[in-house]
Amino acid sequence: MNDDLILPPLRKPRVHKPKPPIPAWVKQRYQQAHEFDFKTKYPQAYAAGKYFATKMADTSKANGLTQAIIKFLLWSGHRATRVSSSGRMIKGKYIPGATRRGAADISATIKGRSVMLEIKVGSDRPSPEQLREQELERKAGGCYEFVKSFEGFLVFYDNFIVTLGNDFQTR
Repeated sequence: MNDDLILPPLRKPRVHKPKPPIPAWVKQRYQQAHEFDFKTKYPQAYAAGKYFATKMADTSKANGLTQAIIKFLLWSGHRATRVSSSGRMIKGKYIPGATRRGAADISATIKGRSVMLEIKVGSDRPSPEQLREQELERKAGGCYEFVKSFEGFLVFYDNFIVTLGNDFQTR
């Protein structure tokens, strides 16, 4: 019937890499932060059983890891925001971003301290500009860290909170 129809060859199906499993304690910490935030903001709804557990973003990708960290920090009572350093296209012309090269992906304030978090997933490595920004932030009294996984972020976060607690006790 359609023997004259010539179709292009089919593409090979994509081979998806299996996602590394997220440890149970990491998921539990994420859920606890969400539940605590919900309980604090909506105590009547929580008491009435209206709480639903949240789903964790895909932390094997930079965007998902960034979202998960920002949500965790906000739910834990800290300030966190995503920093977009990329430029944009306007009428076919590239306009560079307004931030300096090396700016971190997440800007946060944890217990009064400035914390900058740069997300590095897979084989991504820090640029010389990011290393320079890390040095400048640390000299100014802030913290600039590279985060490769949500598990690594939680380890950093716990150490940071403990260190801050020790700093306040010694004053």
